[in-house]
Amino acid sequence: MRQRVVAMVPEHGSFFEISTPIGVWSVDRTEQGGPAIDFVACGLNEGHIELADGLSMGGLHALKDCIDTADVLVIPTWPIHSSPIPDELLDLIRTAHSNGTCIVGLCLGAFVPAAAGLLDGRSAVTHWRHRDEFERRNPGVTFEPDTLYVDHGSVVTSAGSAAALDCCLHLVRREHGADKAAAIARSMVTAPHRSGGQSQFAAAPPIELDESPVASALAVAAGDIASIRNVADLATAAGLSRRSLERHFADRLGVTPRDWIAEQRVIAACRLLEKSDLPVDEVAALSGFGSTPSLRRELRRARDITPTAYRDMFGS
Repeated sequence: MRQRVVAMVPEHGSFFEISTPIGVWSVDRTEQGGPAIDFVACGLNEGHIELADGLSMGGLHALKDCIDTADVLVIPTWPIHSSPIPDELLDLIRTAHSNGTCIVGLCLGAFVPAAAGLLDGRSAVTHWRHRDEFERRNPGVTFEPDTLYVDHGSVVTSAGSAAALDCCLHLVRREHGADKAAAIARSMVTAPHRSGGQSQFAAAPPIELDESPVASALAVAAGDIASIRNVADLATAAGLSRRSLERHFADRLGVTPRDWIAEQRVIAACRLLEKSDLPVDEVAALSGFGSTPSLRRELRRARDITPTAYRDMFGS
């Protein structure tokens, strides 16, 4: 059975994000074992739109003319800080959803089904960098920080760029089977399956420092985190009393010194696992953990993965 997939291309959207559903569904791969798909790209209106970064896209159909026959409607992104989501689009999405169309919000596109109310009382995910904004706009939706995509059957959301590709392949697998999804993955030279429950490994970015002399001292400490055994060592490196250091972290950074040290150790360990072939016990020592069990425990807590699995996935 042929499936009809419609992609909604927003004005000023990122072409990189838009290219993900195009790459998965628009190419006819039936001779290579892929599924039979009818794919169409739409704008809110027919014709030509301007994308981000000086690019443009023409020949688009009007969404209202295509959505009634869509099995899947994909919103691959949305310029959330520059373009309000039109009420007309939200109405079209609600109607399509009530008629049985699966609504998919990839990366920042997750803001659209959330704005339409389709995720109220449910969980969802988008790019980790925009978690706070997503939660602010959608207090009735539970954000899932440790997942690549969330599938509720009739509405699906994904995390950032690479996770959006995983989500699209998951949807192919769900509707057409693993063999069809694998055919697309082989053609795109990507892994055929990563489960939605896998963490967004960038979900805990380095804690940003201000521009004070204390911040400069902390940056130096972060570069040699193995020498920082405890909070007292960090206070000495920063030239502060322990109480003053804790007050500085509470006022300026919103974390405790202990949590900052732990995160810097994780960052250092991940960097070594990515860039070197050092044994894991040496990685633990050089990143300040002192032992392999300590590294394993903290990496599991912070990134939900073991050191060996992290190196297998990201090591150079």
